[in-house]
Amino acid sequence: MLPLTIVCCLLVGAVAPVSGLAAVPAAPAPTPTPVAAIDAGPLRAQTEDASGSFGQDNLTVTRGNEVTISVSHSGPANLTIGGSEYGFDVTVQLGGSGSTEVVLDTRATTAADPNEFIEGGSPTMHSDPLEEAIEPEDYLLRLEVDGVEQDLATLTVEPRGETTAASYRAPASFTPEEYTGGGEDGDADVGTLTSQMSAGETVARGDYAVVRFEESGLETALNASDLTGSAAANGLKVNFTQTDPGPNHAAREYVATAGANVSVLPNFENDRIYVLWNTSGVPIEDRSGRNRYRAALTLTDESGLVASETTLATTAFALEAPSVSLSPEGDATHYPWENDTFTVTGRTNRAPNTTLEVRLRSDDPNAFLQLRDATVGGDGRFAADFDLGSVSRGTNATLWVREYFLQTAQDVYLVAPDPSVRIDDQTANGTSLTVASAEIPSGGFVRLEDVDGESVGRSDYLEPGRHENLAAELSTPLFESQRLRAELVRADANGSYRANAEAYADDGVVVNDTAVIDFPPAPTETPAATQTATATATPTPTETPYPVVTRTPLAPAGATQSSLPLSPGVAVAAVLALGALLARRGRGGESS
Repeated sequence: MLPLTIVCCLLVGAVAPVSGLAAVPAAPAPTPTPVAAIDAGPLRAQTEDASGSFGQDNLTVTRGNEVTISVSHSGPANLTIGGSEYGFDVTVQLGGSGSTEVVLDTRATTAADPNEFIEGGSPTMHSDPLEEAIEPEDYLLRLEVDGVEQDLATLTVEPRGETTAASYRAPASFTPEEYTGGGEDGDADVGTLTSQMSAGETVARGDYAVVRFEESGLETALNASDLTGSAAANGLKVNFTQTDPGPNHAAREYVATAGANVSVLPNFENDRIYVLWNTSGVPIEDRSGRNRYRAALTLTDESGLVASETTLATTAFALEAPSVSLSPEGDATHYPWENDTFTVTGRTNRAPNTTLEVRLRSDDPNAFLQLRDATVGGDGRFAADFDLGSVSRGTNATLWVREYFLQTAQDVYLVAPDPSVRIDDQTANGTSLTVASAEIPSGGFVRLEDVDGESVGRSDYLEPGRHENLAAELSTPLFESQRLRAELVRADANGSYRANAEAYADDGVVVNDTAVIDFPPAPTETPAATQTATATATPTPTETPYPVVTRTPLAPAGATQSSLPLSPGVAVAAVLALGALLARRGRGGESS
């Protein structure tokens, strides 16, 4: 029974001492630990205070470009991109606390070392390296802080879009190196280029052939100094290749490198790349078909975006020898009355916005050289104005476009015309005569003179230039056929006429011409009508083409004024009567 008793005692514990056994002192009951004290331990407190989040819910990136993942975390954190189920599993350890930016280069994800395609934090790749860049898909983003998941987001990798190419041309004066790196994030400043370039496939040798590529997913692949398609070029290739080199000839090829006269101006803000090919060193062949080139943008397997070489976009160019033509707007003879401005125009196949220098030069005794810049318009035309106001007349000059002398040189005649006047024999038409022609360099009048050199009429003011069949009005009536002289005289500074105006002269001889002018006969007086008892109507005077000047003879000095003049018969009778009267008075005296 004793064993059973012992077992029972053990089952009931120390409630009662077992009979027959030595008494064992009871162990003190442990003090229970309050539950609240356990929950307030340091590890649990830290977990409750931890936090973390993404700067945005979801992200989108084009395959081949970079994407920035912004993370806020209260302490050390882990960022997971993808996972084993995506075939792309990378974690990025983020130390400390605060905000961190993790940059993922989707093009470089073929690298075995994740540090080559992730910046920010310490990355670890848990999946095998990719053979090609990460494929388009929605990838999970997971953020853990202190081992506790704090936030989730989605990274969407979109497929690359279509790449296109377009042909342009730009003037040779453009300097690409001045605009490289002038924009944000390494972009070039392309504002000046886009304002100067113009669409077109035909390029004059010496100008730039410009290709504008609309790109997608090539931001991280571009090495502006090397576009050969090699590993150094990140598998990106741009080249200009002759399309028809002819039999037994290798095609000429110009690959975009720093030493091939090819410049690259990226503009990723607008998803564009501008490639400029300086054609000044490209030979021009006689057959136009052999001056055609194909520009292409190609990806090689070094890019990580394609498995084999793939051409993304192409465009074409046709090279031509530069041509320039030039001609005066009127003709090569310029008269002083045609204006002081001498305008010349031209055409060229040089790129619009090209500046050409037009020259006008004379080495005559009064030598001069004038230079004018002319800008080529969109239609290939240009113009320049020369000021001939201070240039001596009677000068021959040479006109040409600098660098294109053989194509454009021509003679220009700055004429100092001899003044001339011509008047033909004629019958006067009333008070007006017709002057057949007059050529007057500086403006003035045609003056009419009689054989005594007295002025008898003139024309109205004549502008500089040639005039034909002009009218000259008589200033005094003429009635007899006579020879008159027409001469050219100068006007005052204000264009008015002076009686003593200086005449134009040629080699010291007054410029003039003479002609016989027939005038209608002078009007005759009509005899006074005999008075009759019956009143008759007063006859109407006969009209004459000239005003008639009537003058009253002056009376002898000391004579008695009379209202009626005496006829000779009356005067003789008066004298005889006076003599008889005196004789009678004498006889009367004697008889007295």
